[in-house]
Amino acid sequence: MKLRAAVNKDLHFILNQETREEFQNLIVRWSPDEHLSNIKNPDKGYFMVESNQSQIIGYIILSDLKSIHRCIFLQRIVMDQPGKGQGKKALKLIMDKVFNEYQAHRFWLDVFEDNHRAISAYKSVGFKQEGKLREAFKREDEYHSMLIMSILETEYFNSSKMN
Repeated sequence: MKLRAAVNKDLHFILNQETREEFQNLIVRWSPDEHLSNIKNPDKGYFMVESNQSQIIGYIILSDLKSIHRCIFLQRIVMDQPGKGQGKKALKLIMDKVFNEYQAHRFWLDVFEDNHRAISAYKSVGFKQEGKLREAFKREDEYHSMLIMSILETEYFNSSKMN
């Protein structure tokens, strides 16, 4: 598995993943224009996850790459076949990039509290729950809470030494 920078032609894959019915309550959908604008934004990072056979199997969006606080936000990680362990492998690849290449101090995310598969994957690679945004997101007529999770550079590098 490997990561590569996304290009405009990857937008088709990204939009197809966002509109999948099973992701409806897990991913906030963006317009093609929003994605195109974000791909060009130097404070964002769009990465395609490819199999060893160079087939696209997912994508990752980072924000705050230029943060003076060295806190990078994992805005989105989407795998085309959830539940097969690919997301955990992709997380490890992006964490390596975030801490080694971008020299982040803190890598953080928010996740819907009922997205148990994602929460389990994040915990398995060292993310810790920091808090809860109670009823912070409205979908149709219902409010949903989100968990804030993060991993610090010291935690990442200490766990890397043990593996």
